[in-house]
Formats: sequence, C-alpha cells, structure tokens
Amino acid sequence: MDHPSPSLILPLLHCPLCSPSRLLTDPTSLRCGHTVCSSHVDSDLCPIPTCLSTPASFTPTVPPGSRVAFFPATTENHTSSPEPVERRIDVKVRKLVELATKAAEDESEQPDHLVETYSDSDDEQQESVAFPLSSSSASSPVTPVSGPPSSVGSSSPASTSSRPRKRLRRHTSTSRSPDFHPSSDPGTISLAEFDKNLATELMCEICFMLLYQPVTTPCQHTFCSKCLQRSLDHSMLCPLCRVELPGFAYFHEHSHNKVVLALLLKAYPESYDARGQTIATEERDARLDTPIFVCQLSFPGMPTLLHFFEPRYRLMLRRCLEAPTPTLGMIMPPRAAPVAGLGVDAGADFGTMLEIRSVQMLPDGRSIVETRGTHRFRILERGSLDGYMIGRVERIDDYEDLFDDWESEIEENVDSSSSASSSSASSASDETSSPHLFSRIMSNLSPPSPTSPSPTNPPLSTAALLQMCHTFLEQLRAGTAPWVVQRLNHTYGPQPSDENPDAFSFWMGMVLPIDEHEKAKLLPIKSARLRLRMVVGWIEQLNSNWWVLQIILPLFRS
Repeated sequence: MDHPSPSLILPLLHCPLCSPSRLLTDPTSLRCGHTVCSSHVDSDLCPIPTCLSTPASFTPTVPPGSRVAFFPATTENHTSSPEPVERRIDVKVRKLVELATKAAEDESEQPDHLVETYSDSDDEQQESVAFPLSSSSASSPVTPVSGPPSSVGSSSPASTSSRPRKRLRRHTSTSRSPDFHPSSDPGTISLAEFDKNLATELMCEICFMLLYQPVTTPCQHTFCSKCLQRSLDHSMLCPLCRVELPGFAYFHEHSHNKVVLALLLKAYPESYDARGQTIATEERDARLDTPIFVCQLSFPGMPTLLHFFEPRYRLMLRRCLEAPTPTLGMIMPPRAAPVAGLGVDAGADFGTMLEIRSVQMLPDGRSIVETRGTHRFRILERGSLDGYMIGRVERIDDYEDLFDDWESEIEENVDSSSSASSSSASSASDETSSPHLFSRIMSNLSPPSPTSPSPTNPPLSTAALLQMCHTFLEQLRAGTAPWVVQRLNHTYGPQPSDENPDAFSFWMGMVLPIDEHEKAKLLPIKSARLRLRMVVGWIEQLNSNWWVLQIILPLFRS
C-alpha cells in the first residue's frame, strides 16, 4: 500500500479566503465545518461567501421511509457558542499543517548522491549504507548500519563497537528508494514515518481509532461524531480540556470538519470506509438485536409517553431511530421484594414491543418519546450493550378464541377437577403441563373469585364477562370526577368496542386500580377470553373489598 505523501496533503490545508492561496495560519474551525485563518473571523458567521447552511448532521440519521416524526430541540438560546476573548486555534488542523509542512520541506531537500551498497566479505551479507555528500557529513566518520531503510541514519554506540568500519566507495546514483529519502538533517522523516505520524494525528482522542465523521467543538478539539455524542450524554465538558461546552442543542446543527474529513478521504479512503462499516456492524448486526427499555408496564394498543434522560437510554434511542423499523421493547422493573421461588425478576421475561411515533428533543439532550404498543414478546436471551439491556425475543400472539363455544369449558373443567382430586401430588409436579393456564395464574391471587371455573360455578359467557366489566366502569365513573374519566381516555386511549375483546381485555386491565405487577400477569396469556376472566376476577375481589376501593378511587383525583 502506498504511503500518503506531503504533496498530496498540503493542497487540502490551504485557507479558502487568503489571496494568494497559502497554508492555514492559526486555523479556526467554525460551526458550519469550514476552517479558515483566525484573522478572517470576526463573528459567529462563516466569512466564506459561498458557505450555505447545511442540514443537521449530529442528530440521528432517521431513514427517509421512517414513520417517526422527529423534532430537533429548539435553538433560540443556543445558536451561538460562548466566545473567548481570543479565538481559539484548531489543535488538530494546526498539527496537521505543521506535520505536512515539515515533511514537504524534507522531501524537497533530498540530494541525489547516495552511497553505494557494499559487500561484507566476512559474513557474506549485504548491508545498505547511504549518506549525502556534504561538507558536514564528509568530515565525520560514518558507521554502516543494517536493517530496514527507515532505520538508516540512527546508528547506536552498540552497533559502532560491534563491527569495524569499512572503507566506503562513493558514486553518483540517479535511483532513489520510493519510501526513504536521506537528508543531512537528522530531524527529517521518511514517507513511512510521515504516514505513521499522520495516522496518529487523525486519531480520535476518545476511542483511539481513526476519526469517523469528525466534529470540532468550540474549544477546537476534534472527535468522532458518535464518540462526542456519547461523551455529552455523561457530561457537557470537553473530554480533553474540560472546558464547559454549550448546550446539547448547539450540536444539532453542527457539521463535520470539512478539512479533516477531506484528509481522511484522501489519505485513508479504504480505512475510513472500513471504520464506518465496523460501526454499522456493531450497532446493527448483533445477535441480540432487540433493545429493551426497563421502565413500566404497557400493553398492545396502548399509547405510552416516555422520557429519556439517562445517557445509556439516549444512546439506545438514537440507534433505534436509525434502524429501518424504529421499535423498542419495554418491560417492568424488578420487584422491590422477591417472589418465593422466582426472586425479584418474576414477570420480567414478558414485555410489550413499542413503535416510536414521534420524538421531541429538548435543548439539554433529553427527549420526550411518543410510542404505541404493537405486540407482546417473551425474552429468550438477554444481555447488555453499552449499559442498556438487549435481548433475543419471540413474539406472543393470541390463539383463536371460540367465544360462542364457552359451554364446553364446563365439561372440560369437570374432567380436570376430578383428575386433580384423585392425584393432587401428580398435578403439583406437572403444573406447567396443565391446560388451564388461567387456573394457575388465579391461584397466585387472593381467594378464588366466583368466576373461577368449578363444577358448581360454571364459567360465564363472553357477553356476561364484558357486561361485568362495563358495570364496574360505570361504578368507577360514578365515583370520580368527570375530568378523571377524560384523563383516563387520554392516558390509555379510547375504550375499545366489545367486538374487539383482545384490545378491550388489555385496556380494561390497564384501567383497574391494582398493582402493576399483578396486571403484568395478562402478558403471557394467549386467549382474550381468559384475560377477561382474569379481569373479572380482579373486579370481584375489588367489589368484595369495597372499602379498599373507596380508598383507591380518590387517588385518581390527585
């Protein structure tokens, strides 16, 4: 691979405003991405007449086909950065100018007189020795040095004492090594050394890798765009000089550093493309590809308003917005007290997938996200990525319910009850294989409700279950103020019709004034009719403890 030469780099480091054109002197990078000599800058506006406003490049790259309505943060009070008394100098560009200038001077001063390769008759090995014909070098002895061309001219005392000096023969040569150009100045560098130094200067000071989409802060330090985003999630101080940076909204309209980006694309195009592909692979092609937000309970069809303020979830949101399908999973946080045999993670294996509808960014980097539940899922495998949970999940869908064939449940319940009474120990050992999921879940609640299927208390029809739910809703509305009912409709969405028992069962479960972890038991049930029976069981428990309900109802008014 050919090394980049100074002659290739220098034209990219010229000031676009100086006439005649010359290298940047005390360079300053502006918010628009242009870099000019600091003498041309007298305000926050770019002095280049042809500079046009560019779209925001620091915000998440939302795909064109995405249905998310993204609203950047308002920038009334963040359009300008706090300017110091003396404008700062771009550290990265200044070092690049100095490096390229010195390398170009060394390259132009290379002489054509080289020392011929000689043969060592003692060990029959070829060693190359080269030095220019100058008065200074001719007056001092030269010691042959073995090794690669880049090490020539840096002989050590050890090498001087270990091998006797040979008489050298000089001749004029017109050929040159492509990667090494000797010079009389001991401070000169070869193309290989220039390549190494250039790659070091084009390194991000956060991730210590090649800069990708470089962004320069007002304090004139340059970082990868995504690295700076993650740093601002934790602190508004510069990662290097610790100067306080302007608000997060300031960077929403901040373009990439055009000079540094041009150098990257000119000197290392393959490495730059590989760097971008690596970042995309890490963020998109992970085996655990479902981000999971540990926050609160949500059901399919329910609108949920979320507030993202933690650094790890800010990063998760940006990655979700850049995905073709902007979705994320949400589960409930662990219980405060462990459940016997299950610990604090009881019920944390089931959640709801949320579709992101709109995002309102705030000036300090926080965001208000409007979502809506689409379907339920079960976590098969979970892990952690940059502080937030990710997992491999499977979707949960309902079985097809035969709502008019509810009478058959009576006969099925009688058979299961007789078998359970004959062998209670066997039923306990094989609880997971029981076909009555509802009975197992209801057994974890308080005493069995009248709706629990038994030989003397047959299950109610679907219409009867719906009617009991409507009766409780009327009772709930009668005990609260009208504005509370309106608040319920806006919080949980409009009440689904009876023709859609799937959505109605979840909506009814969300409205009930009971513990959230108790409501979460609806998530693994794959039958809308069983969910309605569970909801009615909770309603009858509330009715049997009406004095408790009288305490809960005033909470809706608070």
